[in-house]
Amino acid sequence: MNFNHQFFILLSFLSLSLLLSNAAISSDISPGSNKAADISYNGIYKNKTVTLKDGQWSGSPFVSGSVSKPTVGLIKNFTFSGDMNGDGSNEHIVFLWESSGGSGTQIYMAVLASHAGKTVNIATQLIGDRVQLVMGRVEKGHIELDVIQSGKNDAACCPTSKVLRTWSLNNSNKGIQLLESKAQILGKISLADLGGREWHLVKMNWRETLAENVKITMTLKDNKVSGKSGCNRYFATVKSGEKANDITIGAAGSTRMACPGDIMEQESRFLKALSSVTSFYFVNGQLALSWKDEGVNSSMLFTSQ
Repeated sequence: MNFNHQFFILLSFLSLSLLLSNAAISSDISPGSNKAADISYNGIYKNKTVTLKDGQWSGSPFVSGSVSKPTVGLIKNFTFSGDMNGDGSNEHIVFLWESSGGSGTQIYMAVLASHAGKTVNIATQLIGDRVQLVMGRVEKGHIELDVIQSGKNDAACCPTSKVLRTWSLNNSNKGIQLLESKAQILGKISLADLGGREWHLVKMNWRETLAENVKITMTLKDNKVSGKSGCNRYFATVKSGEKANDITIGAAGSTRMACPGDIMEQESRFLKALSSVTSFYFVNGQLALSWKDEGVNSSMLFTSQ
C-alpha cells in the first residue's frame, strides 16, 4: 500500500467527526434514541462518565501539557432498536466514536433504555479501532452487527475482513453487561458485496450534500455499473484491483437528454468523479467511493435502498 492511499484512509477517519455532526438520526427509530445526543455514557473511560451535549464531549488532556484532548461523539446516522430483554419495550442501540489523539478512532456500541421517563445508557461495549459499520439489527433479543474489521495481514487503517458479530444483555452482580458470542468470519470484502442493491448518492464529498432536485443512483452487476446520473442514464465497466477494496470504473457512456443547467453540471461532476474512483469502504452504513480530483483525495457517500 502506498503512502498516499494510507494517508487518505487515515484522513477519512479523522474527518469522521465532521460527517457525524451533520448527520441526522434515522427516521424509523423511535423517539427514545433521539435523546442520545444529550445523555451520559459509561464504559468508555474507566471510572469516568461522559456526558454528551449536542452529540459531542471533550475532556482535559490525559497527559499534562499535551494538546490532544479525549473526544467522544455520537454516530447519529447509524442506530436501530428492538426488545432485547423480553419486557415488551424496545432498547435503542447507538454508536459512538472516541479519539484521544493519534491515528486511532475507537468505535463503541451503547444500549439505551427508558427508566422513569428518562433515556439512560445501560450498557456500553468497545467494538474496535476504525471498525467499519455496515448494517445492524436486533434479532430474537440479540444485537447482530455486520462490520468490516482488520483481518490477518490487514493494516489498521484499512480493514478488509467481513465479520458478523453478536451480543446479548446479561444482568449479573456486576450490573448489566453486553456479552459477545463467537464472531463469524465471512471472508474478505469484494465488489460482489456492493451488488444486489441500488445505491443513492447523498454526498459528493464530506462537506457537500447532494442537492434535493438531483437524483443519482448506482447499481453494480456482472462487472458493470449503471444508474441515473442526474439527468441521463449512464453505464460503465467496473473491476477490482490488487487489494480487496480496490475498484476501477471505466469511462461512462450515457443517454443524451438535456436538463436544467444545475442538474447537468452536477451530472458532469459525478461522471468525472466516477471515472476517478480508486477504492471503496463503509462509513456507518453508507458506501464510500474514494476518488481523486486533480490530485486531491475525496469520497462520495451513498445509501442503499
